[in-house]
This record gives sequence, structure tokens and C-alpha cells, in this order.
Amino acid sequence: MTKTLIIAEKPSVAADIANAIGNCTKTADGFERADVVISAAAGHLATVIAPGADKSGKSLETLPVIPEQFEVRPIDHPRALARFKMLQRLMSRPDVTAVVNACDAGREGELIFRLIYEAAGCRKACKRMWLKSMTSDAIREAFANMAPAAQYDRLADAARCRSEADWLVGINGSRGVSILHQIIRGPYQSTPTGRVQTPTLAILVDLEEKIRNFKPADYFEVHGTFGAAAGDYTGRWYNSNPTAGAGEEGEGSKYRITKREDAEAILAKCRGAAPSSVQDETKPSTETAPRLFDLTTLQREANKKFKLSAADTLKIAQSLYERHKVTTYPRTDATALPEDYVEPAKQILADMSGTKYEAHAQRALRSEWVRPTKRIFDNAKISDHFAIIPTGLKPQGLTEAEEAIYDMITRRFIAAFYPAAEYLETVRITTVAGEQFRSSGRVMQLEGWKAVYGALIDNDDKTPALPPVSPSERVVTKTVELKALKTKPPKRMTEAMLLSAMEHAGRLVDDSELSEAMAGRGLGTPATRAATIEGLLSTAGAGGKTKEPYLVRDKNNLVPTEKGINLISFLRQIGVGALTSPAMTGEWEYKLQLMSEGKYERTAFMHEIEQATRDMLDAIRGKAPAVDAVTLAVPCPKCGGAVKGGISSYACERQCGLEVRRQLLSRALAPAEVAQLLEKRLTDKLEGFVSTKSNKPFSAMLKLTNEWKVEFEFPPREEADPAVLAAAPALKQVCPKCKGTMRALETKFACEKGDFYFNRTISGRSMIDVEADYLIEKKKTPVCGGFLSTRTGKGFLAGYKLTRDHKVELFFD
Repeated sequence: MTKTLIIAEKPSVAADIANAIGNCTKTADGFERADVVISAAAGHLATVIAPGADKSGKSLETLPVIPEQFEVRPIDHPRALARFKMLQRLMSRPDVTAVVNACDAGREGELIFRLIYEAAGCRKACKRMWLKSMTSDAIREAFANMAPAAQYDRLADAARCRSEADWLVGINGSRGVSILHQIIRGPYQSTPTGRVQTPTLAILVDLEEKIRNFKPADYFEVHGTFGAAAGDYTGRWYNSNPTAGAGEEGEGSKYRITKREDAEAILAKCRGAAPSSVQDETKPSTETAPRLFDLTTLQREANKKFKLSAADTLKIAQSLYERHKVTTYPRTDATALPEDYVEPAKQILADMSGTKYEAHAQRALRSEWVRPTKRIFDNAKISDHFAIIPTGLKPQGLTEAEEAIYDMITRRFIAAFYPAAEYLETVRITTVAGEQFRSSGRVMQLEGWKAVYGALIDNDDKTPALPPVSPSERVVTKTVELKALKTKPPKRMTEAMLLSAMEHAGRLVDDSELSEAMAGRGLGTPATRAATIEGLLSTAGAGGKTKEPYLVRDKNNLVPTEKGINLISFLRQIGVGALTSPAMTGEWEYKLQLMSEGKYERTAFMHEIEQATRDMLDAIRGKAPAVDAVTLAVPCPKCGGAVKGGISSYACERQCGLEVRRQLLSRALAPAEVAQLLEKRLTDKLEGFVSTKSNKPFSAMLKLTNEWKVEFEFPPREEADPAVLAAAPALKQVCPKCKGTMRALETKFACEKGDFYFNRTISGRSMIDVEADYLIEKKKTPVCGGFLSTRTGKGFLAGYKLTRDHKVELFFD
């Protein structure tokens, strides 16, 4: 009997599918029954690669790397590779005649499956199983309504283009910027430039610049307290026809007085004067329930209420979906439900009987509030997945954090069906000596959806109502006060605020079409925004080393580090500021959206990305300082080709992969030094390298390895012959470490006990014996000439100093 292989994105989802369709037996590879084999990936198991990219594109001359065609290969990681081979073996089984993509229903899930399918070399018939939630009913429905995979080819094209375009811009941009950073600023520093990460960082850097450059302005307010028969109330002096003042436009400026003398004049005028009139304007207002949660909104609310990071919220929401099955798929950007979901929504409410939500759920059902309104049920507002809602299953064994997030999701779902909360809002204008004081208050008339939250609601419902004033009543002025205040800088962003900025990044884009395209996605996707923020906060470097992050958390605020600020500044300085703008993402999303709808061709999109990559590298090269073109007299030791010096490196013109950077650890390599390296595979000892850890200079030889890589080689410490050392002239000063006799050798000054020595020649200048004595006695010599820069070849002035750890260094006045 032939079988169909179903591939889920994760093993837990494979288990849920097996349980839902029934009659499946557990196997080493997953689950199996007479007609079906079920197994799973574990996220991405294959990836797109550019052949030869690891050997080329290491200099500005050889960038960008644009392959004629991307290849798909399994990810070279033991666990990922083992799972890939398992799936490849299942696909090749003779009894398997069809393969089903049951990965997450969306662009990324489409990509995960398609790359595995292609890397495995599979050519069998393929279908798509589109899972919207993990309840058994939803799984069985998806299983019964599988569609040909070809129906999703356009979505797959968009997914593949996004992946390849991210590679082209990310790899070439990062390499180009990193190399240019080294040329201009010295030490090599890996400078990643992602189309989502970089503009996200730029949002915070631009805000930080406003905060640092903010200059507070003085302003004043006049506050009055008035007494009525029903009680006291307060009001602020109010200008109904303001001009912008104290650095703020709009409503806030109506209360602000920029000059102290003006405020004092109002104060003197009103103090002791009774109000001449009190006028109330009362009107009804409503507040509708918030929309259902998408992932970004859930992350924002969790950060506000519980200080949870976006990554932690996603992890909890994923657990509620996968492990507990009490909520729907979390990685969604939709705040609506399908139009045919009215009856399932009623059933979910009915399933809440016996829980703390029963009374609210039953009220919504009895009142027939669950109706097909566009605010809740709208297919046009759903792309891959609908909003995050409870599934109706009763939760068991939730952690405290899981319970908190589940409660947020469930109350939001119930409240969505309730009527709006209704208020009576009153604005009171109290006129004193011709000056107006404004007061406001409101009274709830109908709880509406807020009844679902009760005391949990976090809003301004507690704004007190104004005590009533009858038309004939005489109100008295109790106090009038002047308050001296200062304008405040913009607030730093919390993670909730940054998520909102990323979601609505289209507002930062001037082009209306691009802005509209970003309205649905913004910077990144709901599934990736948490990872983007965590990447900027990460201190984990390559090889387990720590690195300075681009952002740090200050309580619940996100603050860019100097490294982050310098990166954005550098990108704008070198003419690739487009990498810091969300406009690139807007353009990509606009065209990928058209592509998924069959209105834009994959080939056209990739051609534009390739050209944009070339333009980016041209801009980077244009900022590099001019260098003398030189062809070394020594041929390439790898292939015999000519070696030429370019902007950032010496490289073989045959592009065989041999490449030597012009600058290593802040030291420029002269053509003669590179020629010696290529010819003899080892240079003489070179001075002037600067350690990236200690920021101190050091000397070393350069070695060309058998793999054609340049490495540092340190000569063994020179041990002077005891007889030669004893015969050498003695200095007047003794060894600063052990008080032994110091001897003046041909190349160095050394203690005859071997405890201390330093070289005679530093930066091209040879020290005489008198200077050595002076240095040991005084710890520092006068500034003198004769030094020679290894970078520029020019002479410079410097002095010698003896450090506390007994090292001789140069200092500069």
C-alpha cells in the first residue's frame, strides 16, 4: 500500500497531528499508520548558500559576491544534519508516493519545507496542509482539505527571494562596511548590517541623539483650587488660542506660559478674585474593546504589565500553543478572525463553563453579542494566521507566567464581543478675572467590555467626576498657585514601545506605497522582532567570547551603547544610510506581497536586489581613501598569477583566493613586506601592530600558512650568551626589578640576571646608553626626534617611559 509522508515543522506538532488523525503507531522516525507516515523537521534544516563565498569577497575589490545561482544544502550541524538525513530517507522510501508540507502556515514555514525538499533531491508529488490552530478539530480539517503544493508556489517564491536577498545585502554589506571601517578607523571590527536589525537600532540611536541634545526650557503653569457646595475641584490656567511654546506644540502648549512675568501677572490678577462664571460642557463618549491580540500587541502588553521581554512572551505563547494547546498559533500579525468563525467562537465561549471566565462568557452568549462584525471577523485582515485566541481547552499545570499570558489572551477574546464602555465627560471652564481655568472629569455610565476585567483594568477610569455646580451657585477661589517647571527630554523606549515602532515603521517612510506595504508587517515580522531585539542586546561573540552589545537594558528601557551609536553614524557617514532606514524593508515587503499574489516576478525582484547590492558596494568603495596601484614583483605563490594592491588588500588577479589585507591591527603593510611574505612565507619582525584587547603596540612576524592564510609568528625570546652579557659595558643604573647590573648589548639593554630587558631600537630609532640610564632613573625621558612611522613613513617626536610593570613604551606630548 502506498503512503503519504507528512512533514511538520517540529516533533511536537507531528505528535499532535498523529493524535488528531488517530490509529498511528509511534516509531523511531515519528508516527505511522497504514496510509500515512508522520515526521518532523526542527526548524530550518537546510539553507541557501552562495558557492565559493567563503573564499572570495574578502576585499573591496572582489565585493560584491553575487552567485550566478544559489544552492541549497543541509545545515552543517550534527543534530540538524541527522534529522535532515532521516527525512531524506523517509522521502526516498519506495512506499512513500507523496509528501505533505505541514510546517507552519506562512512564508517562513513554506521556506523551511521547500528547502528541505530541494536539498533532499525529492521529486515526489507534494501537497500543503495549512494548520491554523492545534486543536484536534482544526488538524483534522486541515488534513481533510490538503491542497496541491503548486497553489503555494508564489508564496514559496516570495519566501525564497526574501532569504536570498537577505543573504546578498547582509553578507556583502557587512563585509564591505567592516573592511572600510578598518581602512578608515584602524582595527578590524565585524560590522553586521541587517535590513531589519540596523534600522531597528537606528530608531533607538536617533532617539538617544534627541535625548542627549535636548536642552530643557523653563515654563510656568498657574493652578487654581475652587470651592463649590458639592466639593472642591482644581483647574489649570488655559489659553484657548495658543501659539506653540516651550518646545511643545498642540494641547500641552495651551497650559504653558513661557515668561515668568506673564505667569506672575496672571497670579496677581486672579488671587483673591471670585470666579465670574463656571461653564460645563458635558457629552457622552464611548470606548470600544481593544482588538484581538496579534503577537506584537501581546508582546507589548506583556512588557507593560509584567516587564516581560518580547522573547520571553513569545516563548510563553509558543508553550501555550504547542504544549498546552490552550491558545492558537502565536506568530501572527492578524487581529481578526475568519468570517466563518462565528460558530467556533461561540463554542469556545461555551467551553469556558466551570472556569473563572464562565460568567462573562455566558453573558456574551445570552446577550447574542457574538455576531459577524467586520471588527472581529474579517478575512481581509488575515494573511497567514488569524488572531491569538483561546482554543476552549481548559488549561492545566500552567506556570505563573503562562497563566498570566493565558489570562490576557482569554479576557481580550471575551471582551471583544462586549459592547463599548460608555461615559459622560465634562469639561469645565472657570473664569476668574477674565482668565480661564480648565478642569475635566468623567463618569462611567455603562461598564461594557470593562466588566470582563473588573479591578484588573489599567486605564483612567478612576478619573474623578467633577462636583456639580448649579447655575445660580457662587463658587469661591480658594488658592491660586504658580508652578515653575521645565520641559523634559523624550522618554527612552521600553521594549513595548520599540515593538510598536517596529510594527508601525512604515510611518517613517515618505513613499505612500512603501508605507502602505509596511502597514501589515513593519520592520521584521511578529515572529522575528523578538529575535532582532535580542540580537542587538546579545553579548555572545564568536567562539564563546563576549562582545559589546549594540543595546543594553536600563531597568525596562533600551539604551544604545557607544558601539551602536558609532555603527549608525558610520553607515550614514560612508553613504549607505539607506541601510539604517526602514524604506528598504518597505520596498521589499511591497514587492514580496505582490509576488505572493502573482503580480510580481521572482527574476525581476532578484535582478533589482543584485543591482542594489552593487550600488551599495560602489558607495562604500567611493568612501575609501585613494591608494597607489602597485603590482608586486613576486608572483602569487598559490597559482603564479600577478599580485596587485587594491583599496583594502593585495590579491591575485586570477582570483584564486590569495589575499593579504593592506592593514593588520592598525598597521599598514608596505609592498616590500607583502612581497617578502609571499616569497619567503615569513617576514622579518615588524613593529607597530596594536592589540585589540590591551590597545598596546607589539611586534611580530607574519607567516603565510599552507592554507594561504596570514598569521602572526612570534620569535622566541632572545637569550644572551652569558659570556657576551658579562663582557658588555655596564650601565650606571641598576635593574629596576632586582637591582642587578644592567648591560648594554648591541640590540638591547639587559639585566645580567635575566630579569629585565628592553630593545635598543623602537620605531626606527636607536637608544644610546646615556638615555637608557636616564630612563631607568627618571622613569621618563624628554621628547626627542628620530622616530619613524611604520604607517606613513614620516618622522615623529616622542619620549620613552618605563611603566609600572617594567615595560618601555613611547609617549607623545
